Amino acid sequence: MPDRLTAGNTRWGIVALAITCGIVAAIQVGKVPPLITRLQDDLALSLVAAGWLASLFNFSGALFGVLGGALADKLGARQVMLAGLGGFAALGFAGAFAEHGTWLLLCRTGESATILACTVTAPRLIVAATAPRQRNLAMGAWGSFMPTGIALALLGGPLIAAVYGWRGVWIAAAALALVCMFLVAWLTSPRRWPEAPKRAAGVPWRSLGRAVWRPGPILLGICFALYAIQFFAVASWLPTYLIEVMGFAPHQAGMATALVVFGNALGNLLAAWLLHRGARRWRLMLAAYILMLICSAGIFAPAVLLVWKLPLAFAFNLFGGLLPAAALAGTAAHAPRPEMIGTVNGAVVQGAAIGSLAGPPAMAVMIAGFGGWAGTYWLMTICCFIGVCLAGWLGIVERRLGIN
Repeated sequence: MPDRLTAGNTRWGIVALAITCGIVAAIQVGKVPPLITRLQDDLALSLVAAGWLASLFNFSGALFGVLGGALADKLGARQVMLAGLGGFAALGFAGAFAEHGTWLLLCRTGESATILACTVTAPRLIVAATAPRQRNLAMGAWGSFMPTGIALALLGGPLIAAVYGWRGVWIAAAALALVCMFLVAWLTSPRRWPEAPKRAAGVPWRSLGRAVWRPGPILLGICFALYAIQFFAVASWLPTYLIEVMGFAPHQAGMATALVVFGNALGNLLAAWLLHRGARRWRLMLAAYILMLICSAGIFAPAVLLVWKLPLAFAFNLFGGLLPAAALAGTAAHAPRPEMIGTVNGAVVQGAAIGSLAGPPAMAVMIAGFGGWAGTYWLMTICCFIGVCLAGWLGIVERRLGIN
């Protein structure tokens, strides 16, 4: 019987919908940072509580990424995606009526699980909807969902909040999730998409576990973690640097950061095109680490002219975007069976979540321990050096397995 994931033509509508669901999930991630001051004033949040509110989206992914991917494979990608989007809508509307910080933190904790539900299932839908010759292109494009969503939240959140307050941002984000949920239910129904991926009912749990404990998924997850440490460290601290060192007003710093983060989305799309043209995954990851290291040398260095800071930060994110696209495209290639793609993707997502949690505090340690902003280059140097070694190792593994 022909493999339903490789037969026929690509359903670009499904691919676009899956990426849109990821962008909506990323908007939930990015809606908090530009509104921290408003939330602190309105809900009497401490600085620590505000920090947790911004970083809790990584909680479920850091702890349960692999388990979430395995559950998505066992229960079915469509069902888990619908549950995730529905959870976004319910928790978003509930959070909009919070009267104190504890309730909002509880809602945010729940959102971390719904983000995981979306990010481990969307690749499964994309792989099922694409023909083999276009799979790298589609999966590489999927990598742009996080920077695109965060950039949209950074730009749109303050505009909505200026008219409707922070509660209006929560309601708008929840409404987007609700719209996506109805679109997924409609477009992926068995009547409209008979080839939709089914549950991995015949795959035992131990087989799903073995899908992760292989060199490829482990290397992809660690490489993504090393990238995420740097990406979220720069994205988190760049506004502070722009305000304290470069004299930007807060709204100017937010807009500049959004532009810099969007450069990462462009890098993902560039990687998708290069993968489609036959570029090797490990080479893109290797290039990403080397170019990120070169660009990061000047972002926070006092000797570099201020006029070069933002271009270097943009280039850092642009070239860095080569890595997530390459890593996420590798989940389908390294899955032993199509029914295990969600599990392998969960391992990669878990690496990204751990790196996202570690990045901002690691950056703070470097700033404090090495006498200012210039010390942050040590963080980039360590991550990139290890990443270069692991990317080379991944290339050896893929050549041995005959994976393109």
